[in-house]
Amino acid sequence: MNLFRTVGPTAQATDRRADRTRSVASRPRFIRALLFSVVSMILMITSGQGAGSAQADYQPCTNYRVTTNWGRVEVDTRPAGTDYIGNIAWAMFINDISHVPGRYDYQILINGSPLKTETLHKDDNLHFTIPRYQGGNYVYDSGDEIQVIASHAAGKHLYVTPINRCTVPYSGG
Repeated sequence: MNLFRTVGPTAQATDRRADRTRSVASRPRFIRALLFSVVSMILMITSGQGAGSAQADYQPCTNYRVTTNWGRVEVDTRPAGTDYIGNIAWAMFINDISHVPGRYDYQILINGSPLKTETLHKDDNLHFTIPRYQGGNYVYDSGDEIQVIASHAAGKHLYVTPINRCTVPYSGG
């Protein structure tokens, strides 16, 4: 005799099936909640890294080079008048010269904030200078972080620049 049984054996089996169904039905909610929290954490971390002042651990933008299996990105400073750092020269070189002509999309970021977004059609490699003094204002200063994100499609190939963050060096003056 079982003093603790309050329902019949068939009712108990039904309850177990209902419990199993409930646990299976709650799994997608749990997975969605877990996925949402992981994505939220990643976004929070990456947005915190992109904003704010320049990071001191990036290399200076003087003779800076990032090499890939398809080419390279080069960044350097160019004086303008009496300004030791008048321009930042930036270039994307693709090794396969048959892939060089075409459309290039790029965005210039200063300390994680967009300065310029543009599309160019070129018959040579993508290269330009970023003047420090634009429209009556300095757009970057010594210690600021410069990054350019560029892409170029050539047939079935898509070239995307590697991470190329560097800091504006301190001028001699």
